Amino acid sequence: MKRTLTLVAGAVLSLSLFVGQASASSNDSIDFQIESFKEQALQSLQSEYPNAQFIESDEEQEKLTKSITPFAAAAPLTYLEAYATISTNYPEYEYFSENQLASIEDHGGDEMYIVTAELGYGSTRFARMEGDRLSIYDRQDIDLDGDNIVDGSYLWWDASGYEEGEFTYQNTSSNAPWNTMSDRMNIR
Repeated sequence: MKRTLTLVAGAVLSLSLFVGQASASSNDSIDFQIESFKEQALQSLQSEYPNAQFIESDEEQEKLTKSITPFAAAAPLTYLEAYATISTNYPEYEYFSENQLASIEDHGGDEMYIVTAELGYGSTRFARMEGDRLSIYDRQDIDLDGDNIVDGSYLWWDASGYEEGEFTYQNTSSNAPWNTMSDRMNIR
């Protein structure tokens, strides 16, 4: 599954080269970039998982939850990473490789969002920039096999106002083996 998310990053990055640079001078531009990311990510996921879909809203999740009868425990948290960032100073997604320790591009400005990716279910998320706790700006749940069960999530963390610093993210599995996973990235 990690390979899938890595393939999605590559495909989204490739597509963004053909679409051209976008300006993130306003909140609308960042929102447009987030929606573009979601559309391209879904198309890439569907190349490996034909039934992949995103579960869009809390209302939709609520409807699905009422119609699902669980047969097994939720999947434990198996994958987590600092995935990408976009900011006013660099208004395109910079995708991070598996062993990357710092962003290559110079981020910051009025707006900055850091995307994390995870597979499985976690119950205790903490994202911090320079030790300060960040809030979730947006979330996109992933259903890889079309069974209307969330398999993972992309989360956008609001780091607006920071010019640089250490981003850390951690989550603990909501069931056995109760593992805690974390990742960090130095954002320039």
